[in-house]
Amino acid sequence: MSNSAKIRTLKSVVNAIGFEGKSLLSINDLSDDQLYGLFELALQLEPWNRSVVPLATGNVISTLFFQPSTRTRMSFETAMHRLGGAVISEANPLVTSAAAKEESLPDMIKVVSKYANIIAMRHFDDVAAREAAPYSEVPVINCGWGHWEHPTQALLDLYTLYRTYGRIEGLKVCVASPDLIEARTGHSMAQGLARLGAKVYLASTKERRIPEEVMAKIAARGIKVEEVLDCSQDSFNELCSGMDMVYLPGCSAPKGAAAEAFKAIMDDYFLRFEMLDKVAKDQNRTIYVTHTLPRRAGEMDLRIDNSPHQLYFEAVSYSVSIRMALILSMLGM
Repeated sequence: MSNSAKIRTLKSVVNAIGFEGKSLLSINDLSDDQLYGLFELALQLEPWNRSVVPLATGNVISTLFFQPSTRTRMSFETAMHRLGGAVISEANPLVTSAAAKEESLPDMIKVVSKYANIIAMRHFDDVAAREAAPYSEVPVINCGWGHWEHPTQALLDLYTLYRTYGRIEGLKVCVASPDLIEARTGHSMAQGLARLGAKVYLASTKERRIPEEVMAKIAARGIKVEEVLDCSQDSFNELCSGMDMVYLPGCSAPKGAAAEAFKAIMDDYFLRFEMLDKVAKDQNRTIYVTHTLPRRAGEMDLRIDNSPHQLYFEAVSYSVSIRMALILSMLGM
């Protein structure tokens, strides 16, 4: 499908996606056709990124975030407001909800589903979240669970790539982090990219390579991705010089010992502006760079921010329309 495909009505696109009433726990809950359907729907909804199209009036989304978030929570809440719906936000449930009184997650999910039409949840324990999700009477969206998956971030980044190139098939993308175990967005993105025909390279340390579970899911579809392990800064930038996009999922570790351990191995995966600039001048080709954010000092050359290579801030704008599309596909029309 291309950006020049014949425009269909919003209702016909929503109906064709066929995701009404369903939950999104993994990127694999969406078929390839559904992914492209969401891209088409998001493209139609982009004109309302900064205004309102009242397609979800009377509906409520509850955002339950057991871990901190800026972009994911705010983009879902903005998306629902742009659709004319309402938001119930719980940004610190371990302190301000009954979870502080040891209410179980299944009970909480069951109760909240009595109020809301959709639940968007971030949780530090993916096993607990996956076990609790079936207790909901309404669709549940995984907004980052443990170190398992973050499917809506991958959906956003796939859409950004699609909007940039008009395709995903055949593009060379490097998913890079010294720690791909805890990079839950990298797990979702690697699977989505591979399924949609991109040539995927996974760059990490051997000790913290992407989990076997993720590789097995990709292999089960008869798809191959290439792992590049234990890079030096020179070899990493040489690898990236042949890419169409470099995808930096960072690491979901919060402040503290885990974050410090991550910082200690970042230097070998530092993306140089000089390499990007040289490829642009010598080959007349732009290597795009995106980061899921937040980023840590030392992950990348900040000169990229103000260059044609930067996609991470552009993706923030796309995040509203693609999440509008997801919400609308779940609610139906």
